[in-house]
Order: sequence, then C-alpha cells, then structure tokens
Amino acid sequence: MIKFDYERLYGRMKSKGFNQSSLAREIGISPASLTNKLKGVPFRQDEMMNISKALGIGDKELATYFFTVKVQKTEQEQMT
Repeated sequence: MIKFDYERLYGRMKSKGFNQSSLAREIGISPASLTNKLKGVPFRQDEMMNISKALGIGDKELATYFFTVKVQKTEQEQMT
C-alpha cells in the first residue's frame, strides 16, 4: 500500500492558523476522521477540495500536498 507524506500539509495548516480539530470542523468532518486520513485512510475528492479551499491551496499545488509518496527507509539505511 502506498503511504503519502502529509508534512507539507501539516505545515500549511500551521501557517494558516489551523490545528487538526479546527480544520476538521472547517471542512465538516470529525477530528478523529481527519486524524485517520492523515495516518493513511484515503481522502475523498471533496475532502481534498474543501481542505484546499480552507488552506488556500491552488489546483496546481494540490498534488504536492496530497500525493507526495512517503519514502520508507530501507533496512540497510536504518542500520547506518
């Protein structure tokens, strides 16, 4: 399963004055649901669009916030 890296999204949330709870309320989902999505449950298209609107993310930037693949360290890299 592909895992996505949401670090950039977290940074944008913080810079716009949101935490997970306040962003969840803004887009109409529960804080627990947003937490689950940030941990790997896929976002629905409407959720991505609502988050983008709330955080001022343009259409051309959308992929960098929602579709950056999380790079896993290999076992060899972890040992060094």
